[in-house]
Amino acid sequence: MVGQNKEPGRLLWNIETADVRGDFERFRDAGATVVREPYAAAGEDQPDMLVATFADPDGNYFQLASQM
Repeated sequence: MVGQNKEPGRLLWNIETADVRGDFERFRDAGATVVREPYAAAGEDQPDMLVATFADPDGNYFQLASQM
């Protein structure tokens, strides 16, 4: 199968980073497709746990996530 993924959230991989906001800006500025800008993944209880979501050229999702 070639082309756009019809279920982009079905397989999702994470890249852990100590600087989600900084790396988000670098990925975005390099032309990555932004699905969702950085947000607090654990809600207001843990505002430092950030996640940002992108899509690759085939429509698969990947995320930048705060280190666990």
